[in-house]
Amino acid sequence: MATILTTAQLTDKQKKNRDRFFLIVTFALVFLIAIRTPLDSDMWWHLRAGETTWQTGRPLLVDLFSFTRYGTGWTNIHWLFQLGMYLLDKVGGLTLLAGMVATLAATSLFLLTFQMDGPVLFKSFLLILASFVAAPVWVARPELGSYVLISVVGYILYLYKWRKRDRLWVLVPVFILWANLHPGYVYGLMLIAAMLGGEVLNHLVWPGGENILTWREIIKLGLWGLASGFALLINPTGIQAWILPFQTVGFNAIKNEISEWASPDFHQFFQQPFIWLMLLTVIAIGLSQRRLDGSDLVAFAGFTYLSLIARRNFGPFALVTTPILARYAWPALTQWEARIRPAVEAFMARLELSPASLSHLSTSNEKHSRVINLAVFAFLVLASAGRLYYVTFPSVIQAGEAELYPVKAVAWMESHHPQGNLFNSYNWGGYLIWFARDYPVFVDGRTDVYGDTIINQWLTVANGKEGWQKILDQWHIHLILLEPGWPITALLPQNGWKILYQDSNSVLFGR
Repeated sequence: MATILTTAQLTDKQKKNRDRFFLIVTFALVFLIAIRTPLDSDMWWHLRAGETTWQTGRPLLVDLFSFTRYGTGWTNIHWLFQLGMYLLDKVGGLTLLAGMVATLAATSLFLLTFQMDGPVLFKSFLLILASFVAAPVWVARPELGSYVLISVVGYILYLYKWRKRDRLWVLVPVFILWANLHPGYVYGLMLIAAMLGGEVLNHLVWPGGENILTWREIIKLGLWGLASGFALLINPTGIQAWILPFQTVGFNAIKNEISEWASPDFHQFFQQPFIWLMLLTVIAIGLSQRRLDGSDLVAFAGFTYLSLIARRNFGPFALVTTPILARYAWPALTQWEARIRPAVEAFMARLELSPASLSHLSTSNEKHSRVINLAVFAFLVLASAGRLYYVTFPSVIQAGEAELYPVKAVAWMESHHPQGNLFNSYNWGGYLIWFARDYPVFVDGRTDVYGDTIINQWLTVANGKEGWQKILDQWHIHLILLEPGWPITALLPQNGWKILYQDSNSVLFGR
């Protein structure tokens, strides 16, 4: 409480220095949280696509990595991000990729500070909470570019509605860039649609409230939103960019079998921060005397719904909800603080402490505070550098790869050169595309390329369901590389297949 009492005693310069220090510490912590070993299964095929783009000088728009879809069109709007990933890996290896993940994650949250109400310390608390919500989806993929651009679009809309500053024209170049990074541009269009729908709701239900857009402003926003949608056509795949997000969501195999598309499992602790952020927002709206704005209601409800459907939406939910929470939580906290201030001042008086004496104490220790601040900052920088070095240390990378991927089996294949088409684990497809280039894959994480047909065939074989032999014959498969736990691994030896290689996390069959 001493901080509350002495704030008025600080000079503007002291306040700015204090706020700057809090922000630096906050984003150093976010950066630290976001550092992890970059071993995501999809990262590898993104790197291979980026490498091909760099070598050929044009975006890769056909499948070159599988034998089930070889030569067919690929709506690869990730191409620009893939190129950046490959160049980073080429220059600095996985260390730079890990740094990229942490930098883009911290940047996406940093942009939220311009949309949030309340003092810096309050913002810092909410941003750390948001980082815990989004952390499970911070991986070395093009999604990170989408997270930054979600915050950019949110800020443009915030300026337009809450600060009456029209920067809507910036939406067009943002969506042109987005259409060449990742199909997450659908989140940006959803933000625009949420504000349009929310403002119409404001006029119908709560007319006359503050910060409600006029009908003319709503029409203007709609026109710029329409222009942003057409700006998505400026990409190598043209109109296919419009279709891709809806095509991907329509695949039933994705919803039923791929973990990131599954609904959250709140028995897992790392997924529970989503509940905390959601409940805090509901509570803040209920306790705050501020009228609920229609745009906030529609955006919060829409992104909450998406996150309950698929946990891959945790990141966008955190980026959209955190400013909304700040908008209602800070007025509620201000009301609460005003009520208890007399009791706090009386308690401080009993301790014979006054704002003046605390201010004098603060001034006398100003030099010491600077030293402490520098020490804290230096510690966080060193901790981040140390963690970045540790998570990408060769032995750590090798241990992670050995745990997640068939490293030894691939090495055996490279030395013995068994012949034939390879039926591979879905989770290992990207790894094989990067490390086992002589063996085109049956399937990998590019669900939009394979669709329900191939993914369901893969599931039929892996689970040993009726018709699995016919599928293997159809694709002339002579090699099968899977985790030992799949049901098909028990059936293969009974049907003329023999084990070519086996270890604790992989088994390779041949016929």
